[in-house]
Amino acid sequence: MNEFYIPANFEEGGKIMGVFVVRNIIEAGIISLPIIYLVFLLLPLGLTWKIIVSAIFVIPIGGFALIGINDDPLSLFVKNWWRWLRNRKIIEYRGEVK
Repeated sequence: MNEFYIPANFEEGGKIMGVFVVRNIIEAGIISLPIIYLVFLLLPLGLTWKIIVSAIFVIPIGGFALIGINDDPLSLFVKNWWRWLRNRKIIEYRGEVK
């Protein structure tokens, strides 16, 4: 009988730094870059304050996008939520049998 040894890093394929899936990183960039652009374009502050304000808003939003919801990318979660919202039904059973 052949024995196959599974390496310790077998789950890290397709991930950056062994933690983040590439799709989550792309979605975090798509969500974060417009926010950074708007902060630098619209705020009449100095460069240091623009960096601080953008960090205050972008780090939580980008971190949330990196992590995802239930280890799913945000786009997949929104797609599943939208499908559930369209296909949900009203349950009218009241426990009575006629």
